[in-house]
Amino acid sequence: MNNTNKLIKQVQIVVLVLITLAICFSSFQSMRANAWYFNAVNTLKGSANNYSQQNLQSAQDAINLASSLEPTHPHYLQLMAHVQMLKLAAGTDKTTDVLAIYQQVEELLLQSVALRQSWPETWVALAQVVSYQEGPSERVYEYIQQAKKVGPYKYDVQLGIIQIALINWQQLPPKYKVLFVNELKLAVKHGHKFTRAFEVAKQVEALHILCLSLKFGRHYEPIRTSWMFKKHCN
Repeated sequence: MNNTNKLIKQVQIVVLVLITLAICFSSFQSMRANAWYFNAVNTLKGSANNYSQQNLQSAQDAINLASSLEPTHPHYLQLMAHVQMLKLAAGTDKTTDVLAIYQQVEELLLQSVALRQSWPETWVALAQVVSYQEGPSERVYEYIQQAKKVGPYKYDVQLGIIQIALINWQQLPPKYKVLFVNELKLAVKHGHKFTRAFEVAKQVEALHILCLSLKFGRHYEPIRTSWMFKKHCN
């Protein structure tokens, strides 16, 4: 009986040691992944929106390593998608299959929202990349509604919706136009941050549409009298 008790205790000790080792290994992997994640984030921040191909590749290598260590981390999946879109926008590789990149980014974002549904920026990024493939579709509208549900006052959400509307202006369904007007009313409340809306409109060659939209309505009066409006619309 004593031998049996000793054996049981030894087994318990071994199991405890194995569990401790597993926890330590998991924690170490998480720390390594987190370090690579912030390496990617800091590489992008250091570029100050003036991304070189070398910086983008370094950021991609770092976030790929982070995700390989923790493949189900939603932050890492989202940043992987973001870096892919930045590389595509940089446009240094003329042989890039744009549709394939969009599909890869969409899959990464779908994995991210499946793991964490509460981050609005991921939902609106998903809406954007799907809109590049399908235009202002019903699926895009559903993703937008999810973004608004979990982040109704987030400026990045409002800006993403405005961008989708401006890109697809010529084929914009009525409910999207209503959505555009409503998000524009919310976005102008962010004051000096609204300058990003002008930058986005300029990037998608729709600055004239944004300027025209802002010329009417009392909601936009503070913007019409601002330096931003005078710089971009006069």
